[in-house]
Amino acid sequence: MRLLLAAALSLLLAAPAAGAQTAAEIVARYGRVVDPDGRAAALVGVKSTGTFAMPAQGIQATIVSMQARPHRMATVITVPGLGEMRQGFDGTTAWANDPLQGPRIMMPAEAAGVRDGSDFRTITRDAALFTALELVGEAELDGERCHRVRHTWASGRVTTDCYSVATGLMIESQDVQESPQGKIAITVRISDYRAVGGVLMPHRMVSQMMGATQEITLTEVTAGALDAALFELPPAIKALRDR
Repeated sequence: MRLLLAAALSLLLAAPAAGAQTAAEIVARYGRVVDPDGRAAALVGVKSTGTFAMPAQGIQATIVSMQARPHRMATVITVPGLGEMRQGFDGTTAWANDPLQGPRIMMPAEAAGVRDGSDFRTITRDAALFTALELVGEAELDGERCHRVRHTWASGRVTTDCYSVATGLMIESQDVQESPQGKIAITVRISDYRAVGGVLMPHRMVSQMMGATQEITLTEVTAGALDAALFELPPAIKALRDR
């Protein structure tokens, strides 16, 4: 009897907990939650407008971000008294231009994050984007339990996202971004999901990086075709590319 009980106990301890999910299952659930009717594949463009704020610095700006197939994006942040900070990707060249650094073409490691972000499959965290998914634990964020999953992207990037146990939605993302100043750790809290073209998209992102808080609050997000000219390289960037 003791041997039977010991054997039964060892089997129970070795078996996965009932209802336990793998990292792949958690990420797949997120895709189903944000895109229950499979409409993300039909999106050809998304335009977002809203505000960009750094409360501690007293900065309040406007932001316009656009994304279009295949793999194109453009973002403009307009800061009163400073000017425009622009970033874009035309499918080949990732670039940035702001009043402090001027125009520049991103180095490969920095450009990888922009390329990944411009891919519409990122909306649903399509499995084809990753070479590995690993469940690395749980967390509780503002009273909401979430599964932490480490994503190794095909581009070589690594991010760790936290998916709500209750809703399946991503509520936090951790990344180490490349920049001209070096590697920068960034944590983004994600909330206020709303339907856009039948797909749930977050409308508020609060980032912590280098001891500063950045808040993006989107007031309008629309789905539809966008003019290809919006994603063309600016003349200053073309000049750098063609050197």
